[in-house]
Amino acid sequence: MCSACGNYLRCLLQLKIRMLSAVLFELIAFSFAIVGVFLTARGHAAGWILGIIGSALYIPVFFEGKLYAESALQLFYVLMGIYGWWNWLRMANGTNTLQVLTIGRIVLLILSILLVIGSGFLGFCLHQFSNTDVPYFDATMGISGLLITWMMARKYIENWICWVIVDLANAGLFIYKSLYLTAFLYIIMAAIALYGLKTWRKELAKT
Repeated sequence: MCSACGNYLRCLLQLKIRMLSAVLFELIAFSFAIVGVFLTARGHAAGWILGIIGSALYIPVFFEGKLYAESALQLFYVLMGIYGWWNWLRMANGTNTLQVLTIGRIVLLILSILLVIGSGFLGFCLHQFSNTDVPYFDATMGISGLLITWMMARKYIENWICWVIVDLANAGLFIYKSLYLTAFLYIIMAAIALYGLKTWRKELAKT
């Protein structure tokens, strides 16, 4: 075998190993994230812990895909996960009651304004200072996730409706970025969000 063929085969083998490692890493992040969302939909505070791990693992996955807003969002998810876990434990106050809330008009208006301003500003920054090819879409998904996670931490039931919309939109984005496993994850998460909405509605009806 000539040296050129040998070098080609070695490079091909190294590429396959890197691809398998990336898929395995994405699969691990996928597993933590999906179980975390399911437990959260069930009202278990432990879901936040698994979500923290999943988000931390997804930071390099999204960064590699040049989804910088999504990558930064995962870091926020880690921080918000700590807050959400603590807040759920505090609100439970030694009970298993969800204490689900409905969002007020003023809060909804403020969140909508923050979404528009935040998405526009972040999208402009990504367009000017990064090499992402989807700056405004990436920014909108990132800011949306930030605000919805806060809603979830506060136990506003409307967070699940928002998650369905954002998860399906994100699934399309990840298919475009060839992150097929993650796209599948977000489709499943949209289904879990519907389940979470149904579960929280039952809890809300009890209050």
